[in-house]
Amino acid sequence: MEETRIEKTSPEAAPMEESPGDPPYKMSTFEDLLELVGTCGRWNILMFCMCSISSFTAALPALSYQFLGATPDHWCSVEPLREANWTQQQVLNFAIPFSNSTGKYQSCFMYDLNYTAAAEAGYDDAMANRWSFGGDSNGTIKCQSRDFNLTQYQSTVVTEWDLVCERRVLYSSTQLGRRPLVLFCTTLNILSSFLIAASPNVETYIFFKFVITMMDAGQYLGLFVFIMETCATKYRAAAGTLFVIPWALGYMAVPGIAYLARTWKVLQLAYAIPTLLATVFFVWLPESPRWLIIRGRHQEALKVMTQAAKVNKKTMPSDDQVLSVMRVIAQKPDTEDTDEDKGILIRVRLTLRRFFILFILPEFRVRSLVVIFCWCGASLVYYGLALNADNINTDPYLYVFFGGILEVPSYLLLWLALLYIGRKKALSALFFICGIFIFVLMTLIVLQLPGSEWAVVTFSQGGKVAITAAFQLAWMFTAELYPTSYRSFAVGMGSVFARLGAMASPYINDILGMREVWAPSALFGSVSLVAAVVTLLLPETGDSNLSEPTYSSDTKERKETARKDVSQSDSVSKNEASKAHENLS
Repeated sequence: MEETRIEKTSPEAAPMEESPGDPPYKMSTFEDLLELVGTCGRWNILMFCMCSISSFTAALPALSYQFLGATPDHWCSVEPLREANWTQQQVLNFAIPFSNSTGKYQSCFMYDLNYTAAAEAGYDDAMANRWSFGGDSNGTIKCQSRDFNLTQYQSTVVTEWDLVCERRVLYSSTQLGRRPLVLFCTTLNILSSFLIAASPNVETYIFFKFVITMMDAGQYLGLFVFIMETCATKYRAAAGTLFVIPWALGYMAVPGIAYLARTWKVLQLAYAIPTLLATVFFVWLPESPRWLIIRGRHQEALKVMTQAAKVNKKTMPSDDQVLSVMRVIAQKPDTEDTDEDKGILIRVRLTLRRFFILFILPEFRVRSLVVIFCWCGASLVYYGLALNADNINTDPYLYVFFGGILEVPSYLLLWLALLYIGRKKALSALFFICGIFIFVLMTLIVLQLPGSEWAVVTFSQGGKVAITAAFQLAWMFTAELYPTSYRSFAVGMGSVFARLGAMASPYINDILGMREVWAPSALFGSVSLVAAVVTLLLPETGDSNLSEPTYSSDTKERKETARKDVSQSDSVSKNEASKAHENLS
């Protein structure tokens, strides 16, 4: 039989000797196993569509900031004048200082006057003798309470807890294996999404908002890594870009739901309902077979791949053959202990070691620092532009909706870029284009040219198209830069720093933007250009297989073999371990 499989000297003997389930080539990588069970069958499509649910639901809380926390026009509440039935405009004219620089009434200060006496005198007499009521033109005091313009928003988080002026900082703050991580995050995410609507105070609201943000990130992380690990090399560019198309749909749904629900509690519940779709993960989401193989849990991996082959109507070879290949792919004997066999303290130590090794090993150190900056910068700029409608004075509903529409061409253009120019050049170019667009936007804001409103929106959304593609490419690129044992840590590390960037963007837009309206654009543009330069320090991953760690000691022969590409190997041998080192050097 061996002579027939290797040499195939007799064409008539081959059908007799070769089992229908035997693969037509010798398997040496996990990608070979994927080809065996099917790479574009029903199972693959079902897993992809199910995991994409996370992209849709994650967009709702991530972009709800613009509407749940909308800040209507507001002024100091002057109770004596309101009780005397003065109109809002009369109160503004008499009690609130007018800013010539902004062309608006000040929101946090009012004149220091005797308003009880002014109310008794009446509006006309009070206006004619304003400074006789105990104040002067320069004397102002802080508001004790405020009136909000509720024409557009009946209720928001800001109006509920008065999150303006000195309390503005609170407003800006409101912003394992694969399967266990997803299920844990899904559970807390669903519960928190509903409980947050019953928040009795702003501190509770901020706590639940933080939990939702972290759980959304964990859920998305687990599912994205699962998709990348169960995807054939030739489909990774397509899967990585199409995975976030539902995010664009959720993005577009955000302003539509907000337009119909004008009170923040009802709006929050409306955003929470779609999270129930994620309950399908508890029934149909398997563990990543690639992760199971590396962890030495080959029987579980075999069960997952057998089910995938069954759904895809593919014939598997014998279990012994598949298990033998898995042991070689794992690059360690099946008798070696896994983390599950060790004590909790050892498992914690190993977990911390995997994290810090990203900065200790020379081949990881530079790329990890670059990855951190790119993730943080991409998130900072992305959410800064997505939630910047106030600073560029445009309709928030249309601005967010068109932003969602433009997400789709962003991902499709990214797909084409990956096919023709590779990961590194594409990411650097996208950051550079974004930076140029944002600096043009800043120039238009500073000059305030007549009729430039559409130009402002165009360059703002143009920059967002580029940073949208760059942000998604950061996910894909990071997943390809690290082996399976470190992949979740690396992508998770990037996601954590991305959250820091996302949390910083409201402060930049709201606080820095109140001082100088062009300042946020200057910062976002600078970050984009720096990211475009440091990205060039990363290696190109192209269409190479996802890399795996090396467990055996390096010999001179293995180091020589490591210079060759893993994908060119046709035999199952121990040298496969060192070949996978190519993507790490």
